Amino acid sequence: MQGIYSHIFSPSTLNELLTIKNQNPDAVIWSGGTGLMGKQKRKIPVLPGNIIQISKIMELKKIRRTERYLEIGAGASINKILNVGQHVLPNALAQAMKLIKPSTIRNMATLGGHLCMPDIRLNLFSVMILMDVSLELKKAGGSRWIQLNRFFNKNGEIQLKNTEILTRIRIPFGNWNWELFKSDGNPFSDAGHAISFCVLAEIQKGIINNYRMAIGNAGKHTVRNIEMESLLIGKKLPLSVKESTSVMEKYKEWLKSQTMELSPFQRDRTIRFFYWILKELLP
Repeated sequence: MQGIYSHIFSPSTLNELLTIKNQNPDAVIWSGGTGLMGKQKRKIPVLPGNIIQISKIMELKKIRRTERYLEIGAGASINKILNVGQHVLPNALAQAMKLIKPSTIRNMATLGGHLCMPDIRLNLFSVMILMDVSLELKKAGGSRWIQLNRFFNKNGEIQLKNTEILTRIRIPFGNWNWELFKSDGNPFSDAGHAISFCVLAEIQKGIINNYRMAIGNAGKHTVRNIEMESLLIGKKLPLSVKESTSVMEKYKEWLKSQTMELSPFQRDRTIRFFYWILKELLP
């Protein structure tokens, strides 16, 4: 049953959480509740029938660094991640996190909750999908690691079993030395206009060795085309006007085919953003 009759579990350890989830597979994981509340426009929100409140579980709030990656507990708040990881967090991801406003929301919102929204990909997703992020999914008696790009199927549905919980997120340290994130609009209140862009590039000795770009449109998918990315890989900087014009025309032609992914407004914003990117790579 939904509404004021919701049953709330409040485990204090990860093992207790996994046991409760195993016994109540329909229960919704709740930390800050910003995502679940953000989707609703009601004065009195409708709550799930069973809720598991995870704010007491310290194992899910841990953040640690190795030589190869930054590992973040799924229950760590965005502000905590910004504070603890301020010297090692990838720039584009830090930019995206700082755009989550106000600060009171960042105190409640968690990285795990951000990734587990069932029917919407929020802004951080377009950054993390480019970074080869991996996720730990746990259930009573076992666990597995998967790449973030396999966390959703081709229809945008979360590949999380009923008894599984997202527990840790690993963000590899890449060789990116040119990172950018921009967003516009509110994905909760204006999905047709909300859009985010992320670009990661590795540029060495004036050569683009690697280039990735993702477009988030507040829907179930993040738009990315590896073939389009390859148009810039191997290019020597600065790009000539002829080169940038050729890339832009091919990109615009590809965008025309994205009628199911992007609204006309979002396609227009994407073209403007890509023009800006190319301008940055010109003399």
